[in-house]
Amino acid sequence: MRYGHFDDAAREYVITRPDTPRSWSNYLGSRLYGGIATQNAGGYSFFRSGGTGRLLRMRFNG
Repeated sequence: MRYGHFDDAAREYVITRPDTPRSWSNYLGSRLYGGIATQNAGGYSFFRSGGTGRLLRMRFNG
């Protein structure tokens, strides 16, 4: 594939080129805590609300 590949052994998609045509974001969370990480190491974490409960700010490294 152009920007990565599926790793059957690890059961995950591996991004080998961070210059994807659109932002690639992953959301991790529970009912109270969450976080968003992008393919170029940007993102933030939050408590209860992504809009008002941010703990760490977003930084773009690319």
